[in-house]
Amino acid sequence: MPLSPQTWRPGKPLADAVRTARERKGMTQAQLAQRARVGLKFLYELETGKQTLRSDKVLDVLEVLGLQLALTPAGAAVPQVQETRARYDVSRKPAPAQPDYIGMACTSAGISLRKPLAADELVRALLTGKAPRRKRAHFIVLLEEAPATLLRGLVAQVGAWAAPGVVAKNLRRIAAEIGVSLKAID
Repeated sequence: MPLSPQTWRPGKPLADAVRTARERKGMTQAQLAQRARVGLKFLYELETGKQTLRSDKVLDVLEVLGLQLALTPAGAAVPQVQETRARYDVSRKPAPAQPDYIGMACTSAGISLRKPLAADELVRALLTGKAPRRKRAHFIVLLEEAPATLLRGLVAQVGAWAAPGVVAKNLRRIAAEIGVSLKAID
């Protein structure tokens, strides 16, 4: 049974986390509000630590930023979680000398869709050759609209984590599976 939206008290720690994540992604409040489909006033209140906000809207903002909310029983000690890093860390900006093809591809793929394509979803799909069912529209947009140079850079960047030729082959497999003609990537 789905939960109904709840009013809750997020406070300053959540406000700081949201603001920091937004700034790391180089987004303005207006851009984040638009992508999360919340009002600019709501986002301002979230980032300033307003004590009562609707949880469904907060979760929409967190999803766009690639953040998760963890709940623990009241009075329980928060367990120490050993941090595991993905191969591609979206919280860090790439070195200026190397274009961020993964980030550009995610932006291109989600530009006209409500939900963004997360970097880990894109990388996983390229390494396995399987696009997530709920994100196939993102891959259609990416493969139909992104320039060939972006796709070649993406294949090269993700290809650093796979055997030679695997990512290009997987991208062709995804294109065939979703019925899109693939531009030259080799």
